[in-house]
Amino acid sequence: MVAREYDLVIYGATGFTGLRTCQYLARNYTEGVRWAIAGRSIPKLEEVREKLVAINPALSSLPIIKADASNPESLEAMTAQTKVVISTVGPFMQYGEPLVAACVKQGTHYVDSTGETPFVNNIINKYHKDALDKNVILVPQCGFDSVPSDIGTKMVVDFIRKEYGLPTKSVKASLLSFRGEASGGTLASVCNIIADKQGGVGSMVDQNQLVPESVQDKLVPTKISMPTVHYDYDFQKWQTYFIMSSSNEKIVKRSHGLALEANGDGYGPQFTYHESMSAPGFASAVIAAIGMGLGGAALSVGPLRRFIQNRFMPAQGEGPSDESIAKGKFTVHVIGESTLPENTEGAADAKPFRALAVIQGGDPGYAETCRYLVEGAMCLVKSEDLVRSENKVKGGVLTPAHAFGQIFIRRLLDRNVNLTVSKL
Repeated sequence: MVAREYDLVIYGATGFTGLRTCQYLARNYTEGVRWAIAGRSIPKLEEVREKLVAINPALSSLPIIKADASNPESLEAMTAQTKVVISTVGPFMQYGEPLVAACVKQGTHYVDSTGETPFVNNIINKYHKDALDKNVILVPQCGFDSVPSDIGTKMVVDFIRKEYGLPTKSVKASLLSFRGEASGGTLASVCNIIADKQGGVGSMVDQNQLVPESVQDKLVPTKISMPTVHYDYDFQKWQTYFIMSSSNEKIVKRSHGLALEANGDGYGPQFTYHESMSAPGFASAVIAAIGMGLGGAALSVGPLRRFIQNRFMPAQGEGPSDESIAKGKFTVHVIGESTLPENTEGAADAKPFRALAVIQGGDPGYAETCRYLVEGAMCLVKSEDLVRSENKVKGGVLTPAHAFGQIFIRRLLDRNVNLTVSKL
């Protein structure tokens, strides 16, 4: 890549997630990173800069770039100046594609916070090949959607392969505990996911939707998770439907598909992935499943969805208080199971090996998402050569696990993120 003026630009810096992403960067990278903030409004960007100066006075001269999704030339001018762009401008189905197009055209790497499968599917179809040809790395869903699922799966798959020399047959994940609130922009994105016929509650779309076409016939056909209730003895809790499971499952399966395309093995020849959410008891699990189903049905009706958004949801740019964010937290458990060891198929005492990954953090949307975005981008800012050599990555629309892998995990561990993997 030709030398650029900036290592990193945060696009959407005036939004709720964008501001907190800037604050994370200001606190944790006081030197050694040349960065700028970008958005539609210069006065609002100046307000953001003032807030960042309170964290680090040296940011009083932080560069500001005016860029707007409705003005492709402004996006091209912005992306031409930087090595990497972080985008927090959602809903991405409405505002996201022009920036991706500009990044591919200018040869600029890209990381975003979307959880919108239709958007990801769209940019795969339109930009993956060109990005691959130009060695441009595009990594959507690098926030809470879908890093814990994607990286947690990578952790157990790598552990099983390293410890036992075996591929992984199945992985299941559960959001064991969760405390956090959503901003208006996040809720708008969730509404987009539910409303779109390609994904969301009530849709029976193939879980392999985002898998490269070249390996589709090598994967186990599976459907996305539906609102069902069951007791899981490994998680020791009742399991119910998690609204982001369909999005997360498709990203994990794309990681497997990309690995399969790259090395012929992927995670394992019969690999499957399933995700759910834990509930305190049977009744709460049933209520949650019914609520997801009814809520999804309501939000799939355009006029009713708009009424709910306008009447009951925060406006875009609004979100939880700093006090609420400080109290946020989550725990995700990911369990992987190997294939049976060679020559033991059919033996009465043959058992697969198993591994457990635990991913914990603070507020999912506005502490950990911001951390994941910045540390993912830093894999490219600080370690692009390692990303390409260790992960054998060239370019294209990738996933956090496939693009960044263990490099990302090491960066998160260096930031004292609670990530563990062990025998089960």
